[in-house]
Amino acid sequence: MKRMDKEKYNHVFARDRGFTLLELLIAMAIFAIGLLGIVKLQMQSGIGNSGARNMSSAVNLARNKIEEIKKVREYYIPTTGGTAVVGTDLIDPDSGNDLGNWTTPDHSDGASLAEDGTPGGMFTRAWNVVDDTPETNMKSVRVRVSWVEGTVTRSVVLDTQIAQKNLDYYQ
Repeated sequence: MKRMDKEKYNHVFARDRGFTLLELLIAMAIFAIGLLGIVKLQMQSGIGNSGARNMSSAVNLARNKIEEIKKVREYYIPTTGGTAVVGTDLIDPDSGNDLGNWTTPDHSDGASLAEDGTPGGMFTRAWNVVDDTPETNMKSVRVRVSWVEGTVTRSVVLDTQIAQKNLDYYQ
């Protein structure tokens, strides 16, 4: 082989021997930045899943209370006479009803609830009932379920109206 060809041959392979330390450091830095992004995405996904699970549990607790209220006799409007379920001291002077009064709600469970409604969890549930709203012989019910996520208090509020049923059946 001629000397010129040999130098050209060695020069070509000299560049293909491997990576320099600087190239490796840059590649590892890019890899680390990408990996940190993926880890952060996974963490945010986990936090979002936890929040969604709590929201779903709170909605289910509120729905369960509304269904329970529909079945319990004491919440029905009496056909004649009787005492109103909602005391007048709980009426909100601004709106004329007490549905939004969470400082002193009409009713509450009194203890924190778990996701399945048993005592001892992170949820608190309260509900207000107003007679003859929005029409005579109807009730408006508002159920609020609250919980704390980290340092933030979250809540779900569900409203419904219950029409008077055949109350002769319940008396």
